[in-house]
Amino acid sequence: MYINQRGLREIGRVLFKKPTVGRLVTTAWIAPIYVGLRQTASLFRALDEIVYPGYRDQRVERPVFVFANPRSGTTLAHRLISMDQEVFTTVKLYQTIFPSVAATRTFKRLIELADTPVGGVLKRAYDFFNGPLENRWEDVHHMSLDQAEEDVCTLLWNLSSPTSALLFPFIDDLPSQTWIDRRVPAEREAFLDSYENTIKRHVYEAGGKRFLNKNVFFSTRVRSVYEKFPDAAFVYLVRNPYECLPSFLNMFYRAWTAHSPGIRPDGEEVQALKRLGYEYYRYALECRKDIPEDQFITIRYEDLIENPKNVILGLYGRLGMPVSEAFEAKLDEAMVAQRDYESPRTVDLEFFGISREEVSTELREVFETFGYDAREEVDYLEAAE
Repeated sequence: MYINQRGLREIGRVLFKKPTVGRLVTTAWIAPIYVGLRQTASLFRALDEIVYPGYRDQRVERPVFVFANPRSGTTLAHRLISMDQEVFTTVKLYQTIFPSVAATRTFKRLIELADTPVGGVLKRAYDFFNGPLENRWEDVHHMSLDQAEEDVCTLLWNLSSPTSALLFPFIDDLPSQTWIDRRVPAEREAFLDSYENTIKRHVYEAGGKRFLNKNVFFSTRVRSVYEKFPDAAFVYLVRNPYECLPSFLNMFYRAWTAHSPGIRPDGEEVQALKRLGYEYYRYALECRKDIPEDQFITIRYEDLIENPKNVILGLYGRLGMPVSEAFEAKLDEAMVAQRDYESPRTVDLEFFGISREEVSTELREVFETFGYDAREEVDYLEAAE
């Protein structure tokens, strides 16, 4: 399985940077879990080469990638689209942990066995592993092993995701993990070959359906993925920076203070993350200019929350896709649940030592392009994901 060697060296350099007891202890118990799960995933992928070699010839046609700055509604959009199971296939959390044909089919077989006499044992085992996942981010991002999810673990196995910064709060020291498009050509190609290989396995197991993916840290790999999949569609969700940025910063800040309580909300670690948030916005605008309009589709978070069904139907229209009666019925059911959703309150920009004037100056083009009023007062709420 591919791994970003530069990323390994980056982690080696920050492993003992500003060490805290909490971070060292957390690293000590996470490291063997990381290695064990990654090795298990590698074994399953090796098994694919023997049992399912046909995946190598699988075509990946017109994939759809949903992305945004974190906390901008990607989860809602992704899960609504993924209900169209006749057309799309998307990864579930267990498939991001074990990105393999053999692993997926093993998991499905275990689900079938749940109705047999051994079902009780399997259910208890599932709850044992799934419970901590559901509880850890319950008020931020609902997770479950058998639920549609972004391919975060797959990219963590490669050390190609800023998620590693949840443990090592030094964004500026992890450039190869935060900016795929800025890697040297050989490193980018190695990553893209591995990424395509993983997607092929998933599409093969799903019988050739259209691949749907969501990743909030996707902005800095858009150009690379577009080069690899020139027929891909990119669905970009944009949210008012005054609301998005504090929600994004708070997600990392909470994780950091759990193992490094000395980190300040206005400290250099948070400021580096803030700068990455600015760059996400700017880079998405650059990519939007380079990719054809019918392949780069922008959705405002505010429009999605106001009327999710109309936004998804509009997206299908722009993608030139018909809407089945079954999928429209599922959207209607989902709208009932969405009406009952209440966003929890979060902190504001000032908590992180950031002024509204700074944000409006740094992201002036974003405010102007998407019609956000830089003077507007906002009520800070967490995203509906």
